[in-house]
Amino acid sequence: MSEIMKTVLEIALGVLALGICIIFVRAIIGPRFTDRIVAINMIGTMTTATICILSVYLKEICLIDVSLVYTLLSFLAVVIICHVVSLHHKGRELFLKRVETEAEEK
Repeated sequence: MSEIMKTVLEIALGVLALGICIIFVRAIIGPRFTDRIVAINMIGTMTTATICILSVYLKEICLIDVSLVYTLLSFLAVVIICHVVSLHHKGRELFLKRVETEAEEK
C-alpha cells in the first residue's frame, strides 16, 4: 500500500473519530429523545465505517465480518429501544386517559 493511501486512511480515521466525539456530545445534550436515538444510530454507522477503514489499513479481511455483525447489533439495539419507548408512551397515554375518566366520574 502506498504512503499516500495510508495517509488518506489515517486522515479518514481521524475525521471519523472527531465526528463520533461531536455526535456523542449531541447524544448527551440532545433535548429530545429522537435526537439521542439518531445520534446513537450515527455513532453505530460511523463505528462501522471506522472498522471497515481499519480492515483496509491493516489488510485484515476478517474485520469486515466483525463490521457486519456490529452493524446488525447496532440496528437491532436502536429498533428495540424505539419499541420500548413507544410502549412506554402508549402506557402513559392509557394511564392519563384512565386518570381523566376517574376524575370525570367523581
